[in-house]
Amino acid sequence: MANQSAKRVTQQNAQRMSLLSKLFIGINAFYIFIRLVFQYRSLSWTGSIMYLVTAGVETLLYMNLYSVSRPRYDPGGVLVSSGTDLSQPGLVSYMFDYIYISWFVHVLSLLTKWAWALYLVIPVYVGVLAAPYVKQFLGSRSSNEPAPSAEDEAKEKKRREKKERKQQRAKYVRA
Repeated sequence: MANQSAKRVTQQNAQRMSLLSKLFIGINAFYIFIRLVFQYRSLSWTGSIMYLVTAGVETLLYMNLYSVSRPRYDPGGVLVSSGTDLSQPGLVSYMFDYIYISWFVHVLSLLTKWAWALYLVIPVYVGVLAAPYVKQFLGSRSSNEPAPSAEDEAKEKKRREKKERKQQRAKYVRA
């Protein structure tokens, strides 16, 4: 039963990439078909450029996910690495999120040109995630933490003075 978890990860990655491939081709083919056949008159340069740019980024992320999820085998056919687990949180999940948002925007943009504005959700989400780190880096106090009162400052000052007096006392060492 050695490498059982690696084999399981390899199998799950293959299933997930198979589903992702089918959806990737299906949704993009659906968008192009509807745009060119039924909505040709509403096709504009800006809409075409936005689709090409977002589909290009989507394709790069898909290719990256495909390459990191592939298992590695040695020349003897023994599994060396199962590839990156596609169900793990972090950058991999953010790649999937972008792909899913792209699909939603592409399908919704068939109904309204304002659907492209949904891409603004991505920088807003990054801002929400980064805000605590930026606050910590800039040294700002959280809004939940109350400002120190005059009594607290007086107690802190007394404590510091007592500590300084204790440090200034002569220390005797046994010889």
